[in-house]
Amino acid sequence: MAGTSSKESFFKELDGLDHLSEDSGIDDFEKIMRSCVEKNRETSKPTHVASRTFLPGSLLRTESAPESSTRHTDSDEAITMKEVPCREAGKEPGASTMKRLNPENPSGGRKATSATKKRRVNSLTILPESQQIFKGLSFYFLPNNDIAPARRLRIRKAQEYGAIWETQWGDNITHVIVDKDLLYEDVLKFFKLDHFPAHIALVCEDYPSECIRFRSILDTTHSRFRVRAAKTTVDQEDKPASGAQYSDVSLQLKPPKKRVGASPTPSHSGGNSSVPVIRPSAEPAGCEVDTEERNELPPSRQRDVLDDMVDEVKAVKHLPLDPLEEENGSADPGPDSPTTSDSETEAPRKKKNQTRAESVAPDWQQSFSCMKKHDGDSKTANPNSRTIEVLQQMLDYYTRTSDVWRTIAYRKAISALRQQTTKIVTKSEAIAIPGIGERLAAKIEEIVFTNRLRRLENANFTTEDHILQLFLGVYGAGVSQASRWIAQGYRSLDDLRTKADLTRNQRVGVERYDDFRQRIPRSEVEAHGAIVRRAVHEVDADVQVIIGGSYRRGAANSGDIDLIITKPDATIEQIRDLMVDGIVPKLFDQGFLQTGLATTSRGDGSKWHGASALPGSAIWRRIDLLFVPGAEIGAALLYFTGNDIFNRSMRLLASKKGMRLNQRGLYRDVLRGANRVKLTDGTLVEGRDERRIFEILGVPWRPPEHRIC
Repeated sequence: MAGTSSKESFFKELDGLDHLSEDSGIDDFEKIMRSCVEKNRETSKPTHVASRTFLPGSLLRTESAPESSTRHTDSDEAITMKEVPCREAGKEPGASTMKRLNPENPSGGRKATSATKKRRVNSLTILPESQQIFKGLSFYFLPNNDIAPARRLRIRKAQEYGAIWETQWGDNITHVIVDKDLLYEDVLKFFKLDHFPAHIALVCEDYPSECIRFRSILDTTHSRFRVRAAKTTVDQEDKPASGAQYSDVSLQLKPPKKRVGASPTPSHSGGNSSVPVIRPSAEPAGCEVDTEERNELPPSRQRDVLDDMVDEVKAVKHLPLDPLEEENGSADPGPDSPTTSDSETEAPRKKKNQTRAESVAPDWQQSFSCMKKHDGDSKTANPNSRTIEVLQQMLDYYTRTSDVWRTIAYRKAISALRQQTTKIVTKSEAIAIPGIGERLAAKIEEIVFTNRLRRLENANFTTEDHILQLFLGVYGAGVSQASRWIAQGYRSLDDLRTKADLTRNQRVGVERYDDFRQRIPRSEVEAHGAIVRRAVHEVDADVQVIIGGSYRRGAANSGDIDLIITKPDATIEQIRDLMVDGIVPKLFDQGFLQTGLATTSRGDGSKWHGASALPGSAIWRRIDLLFVPGAEIGAALLYFTGNDIFNRSMRLLASKKGMRLNQRGLYRDVLRGANRVKLTDGTLVEGRDERRIFEILGVPWRPPEHRIC
């Protein structure tokens, strides 16, 4: 009781400050404050002063806590935050402390009740505005309650990312999120509608979580977000009684008009227009549907699904595409389709097909390296061949040192110089070319006038670079491993052999260093391939062995031997089991294979790396057995033929057209996010036929010997 009386007396004295007028002297103020302090010392409990600020100069200002000073914690308790500069003993004027006052609990302690804990679990954590991808969007959930735990979580996450949960139906709703258990018919019955409004996005329950996963607003029209039975229902309800009448109205196409400017395809997601919308990339870049070429509809009919499909077909009309049913890559080729043996012999098609592909390709595509013929003579015929040669050596140096940014810069400059029809001499001429900066332009001028580059000579003359190049020639050693050996003080192969802790593959690389560094003559590559082919055909005559790499491009020698093992109707597992369990041990018994270096077995394919030697020869050659199923042989031939520049050009072109190209096939409907990062794999278009991939991309057929970029 004594403590309670002291506290009441203290606050009574403190309230006297409120009755001071502006004319009151400082003595009256100090007198009251001194009395408060003395009585405060008598009590054992500290007293918190809130809502009063003592300013320097002994001026008093009495304030009430503004609204902004009150925040809600996880337990929804109102807490007032004030900075109270203190003039107590031992503290400098102006020193501040944070005081918290809970009106319901003046002592400052929190009540850890069960209700408080429950509110803490259900509290929202609103993210910063920069991360609120749903800002400006209003979601209506169906069912529109948070009884189900999963739906409650979806609602909470949507609110945290800026969405507004609308509990009442209104014109401001942008998205309707439907549980997967409900059908499109259920949605129409619930809203008592014949057709769902076109300006509101109707998506399944996966849509918010997928947007949060990719940190972007995704396309609401994508099939993965479609409400169950939505397409079938729309087709049945929108289809007129007379099919002929429907065809006359919806499929009547206008003659193509000259495009004035491309306008992006409008998004159906609604909501905040400032948020980027990721579309399935079915339309090539720069080839959006022109508003003048969209289907004209009579006033009595609204747009339907078929109208959108017609517009998408128009957007890719410049591509030589077959009907979608034949692009799935799963059907076997017809009797007139090129087989794997046709691809191996590389029989040229009629010239009119190439002319057609070149004429259909848009202007922006003509600058890609894969659109041009590249044989051995094209390099020497380039007026900037010497400059390109020196810059390539500099590029190789930065590649060895893992200098990513300089590697990209030199690669762009070399690509730009290859496209020039005249010799670039001065710095001003070089800097005027897109892709060449000021420093590289100065180096180009130095190469032209001096026939040398001092930066390259300085790099090659250093002892560490010579040692780095030496160690990089060891099989199984990359830049990081080679640099680590240099840091450990090793300076020669003998140091590695006698002092370094080497793996099995690295020790083989050191012991057979000279063998692996030698170029392999073309005739010897053929001999190695013939031995493997003979061993395979003794077990299965339908398995094909194709020599890839630089040999397929017609090179006189190769760095290693790439053998593509395939069978038209076999899976990757069947081919791998045949080779690893049967053929490889057989070749070891014959003395052809000397050692195995690596065997990879992943979902994207399999390979076996090792070393081989011809009968009577002591020289080991690096040999790779690449296992490819028949459904992917076309893409694999393209990938494992190269060269690297040609492959990058083809992949970049596919990416620009909203597709994706790799060693397994060509895919469309690839969902991409910021910086064109791949979000989904897409749908397989072609993987079996190498020529067909060229045709779909609008690239004239380039036989392997014309891919030497």
